[in-house]
Amino acid sequence: MISKEEIGKRIKKIREQNHLTLKNVEAKAGISATHISEIERGKTSPTIGALMRIAEALGKDPAYFIEERELKDVSFIALEDRRTEPLEKVDGVFDNLTNSIPSGKINARLITLAPSKNNRKMEVHSHNCDEAALVLKGSVKYQVDERVYDLGEGDSICYRASQKHGYINLSKEQEAKMIWFATERGVD
Repeated sequence: MISKEEIGKRIKKIREQNHLTLKNVEAKAGISATHISEIERGKTSPTIGALMRIAEALGKDPAYFIEERELKDVSFIALEDRRTEPLEKVDGVFDNLTNSIPSGKINARLITLAPSKNNRKMEVHSHNCDEAALVLKGSVKYQVDERVYDLGEGDSICYRASQKHGYINLSKEQEAKMIWFATERGVD
């Protein structure tokens, strides 16, 4: 959980970056400069309402001030900076195409599925978010609830992930690649 001191540091940092005085923020947020100063120094915690008004006065999403890690407003990942990690539920790997942003709801990955040589069964799972995928190379078998979809290059799918779902490479010789999106962080 983020400390009141860290919330205060972030507020002060953004206020100073915007070249605003405590009085400027007071005028925009309707909160006394004294109270804002106490928040910035970590002497008191802002109420949710106060944090929302301060965030609006500073032009930031309130989530920016309470995220565990200080997140940037823009996610940029250069090709050479991407890290490849193994998938858990299917044979293959992924590269994150996005990092989190304050109150961000989009997660994108480049997924490479290994050929289905070992006849591994598709694992289905569910969680609360929306997901979508676009097949770039090869063919992918998707299952959403009891329905099966065979996706080829250029085909896409979108579904509520609260339905049992999973995917697997249809080929026993070639890898498959797809761009995958979710409205939740860190899911597959």
